[in-house]
Amino acid sequence: MGKTKGKQRQDKFYHLAKEQGYRSRAAFKLLQLDARFRFLPTARAVLDLCAAPGGWVQVAVNHTPVGAFVVGVDLVPIRPIRGAHSLTEDITTTKCRAAVRRLMDSNGIAAFDVVLHDGSPNVGGAWAQEATAQSSLVIDAVRLATMFLAPKGAFITKVFRSQDYNAIMYCLRQLFEKVDVTKPTASRSTSAEIYIICLRYKAPAKIQPELLDIKHLFSVVPENKKIRDPLKDTKQKRNRDGYEEGNTTLRKIGLASDFIWSEGQTPLEFLGSFNAISFDDPTSLPIKNHELTTNEIKALCEDLYVLDKNSFKHILKWRIRIRKAFSSSQVTTKSDDTMMEANAKDDDQLLQEMDELTSVIDRKKKSETKRQSKRIAKDKARKATGMQIDATGDNYGDPDLFSISAIKCVDPVVAAAAWSRRGGGAVLTRRWRRSSDEAAWIQATRRRRCRSDSGSVDPVVPMRIWLWLYCSR
Repeated sequence: MGKTKGKQRQDKFYHLAKEQGYRSRAAFKLLQLDARFRFLPTARAVLDLCAAPGGWVQVAVNHTPVGAFVVGVDLVPIRPIRGAHSLTEDITTTKCRAAVRRLMDSNGIAAFDVVLHDGSPNVGGAWAQEATAQSSLVIDAVRLATMFLAPKGAFITKVFRSQDYNAIMYCLRQLFEKVDVTKPTASRSTSAEIYIICLRYKAPAKIQPELLDIKHLFSVVPENKKIRDPLKDTKQKRNRDGYEEGNTTLRKIGLASDFIWSEGQTPLEFLGSFNAISFDDPTSLPIKNHELTTNEIKALCEDLYVLDKNSFKHILKWRIRIRKAFSSSQVTTKSDDTMMEANAKDDDQLLQEMDELTSVIDRKKKSETKRQSKRIAKDKARKATGMQIDATGDNYGDPDLFSISAIKCVDPVVAAAAWSRRGGGAVLTRRWRRSSDEAAWIQATRRRRCRSDSGSVDPVVPMRIWLWLYCSR
């Protein structure tokens, strides 16, 4: 599928920009960023770098307080926008800084609250050079921001995902308290651009020159390459530094001879570094024609990225057998035999470690499954015992708690005892709960004073007498 051009790139944001009077669809990127981080409503002064054709300047004028000072700077002249100033300067030169300073002094502005940067080089050439030029442009914008940005100010910039991304993030984190990365929906999904939102400028008294030096900041430090672990079930994290330098293809093929005899790389590292193993090299033909190299082995070596752990183990065992077969067929010295035995022991130890690793993973999975099943059983038991009953339902509580029919035609002593256990005054009930003499209970009830110590009528005695008379009908 070829690159989209012309009318194919006119998506909904292009038509919305035309309808609402914005000069570019990029205006909606700034609108979406401001809707999330809210840096424009409180800004009294805004500086937009690389502002042509002026879409971001229009958004800044419309969403800042009335009378805010808005300036747009670009190499290309910007058509006048009501409520904004424009400068035709190169942001990488000292002449631009002087022009911005003169404009600020003439309008009584000491510093900018927000600095915006949406610039990029002319794309269409080599990607590596374009990404480096974009990163350099970002550092130039940061340098201008450190000169004109007020304390606790905000800086918003566009960057390309490249190998310089981490260096830019390091630089910005030294200057701002909060640094966020996002990609608005108005940005095309096919574009490599992302936006960095830097909030609360620290305004340090002195900035180290190396922090804004492009050569020092973007100096490539060789890092240990992360090799895919073929025995891991978890998905590997995506590489956000772009493609590997010098690698123009996504498919890497290793030689079978290197896999069998290489000593500088472990078998697992080899399997994690290549997509396939080839037998077409002349040094690999004896391995291909050997009887241990079955059609199954050849099929497994065609695509290593689709294999599971058992398939990788099968390839590693085949490597050990083929090494032993070739070593036994050749006449070697004692030292060579000792070295081969040591290598075979290492391979056996590797397979043993793989088995141990697999057993540990399986045990962890089983324990997690057992823990989960216990948790589910515990929840079911709680629900069965009513510990999680909804108190707002109609069936909450005991419906027979205050029911007279439940104790009708029952022995009065038993009924009173049951009523007392359900919550009635327990003083008299506890005294006669174990008594079966009905007459003694009635006599004690009649002799009980109908008034409590405080002088108020005791509600327990009349209720008990009424209950006994009702049940004895």
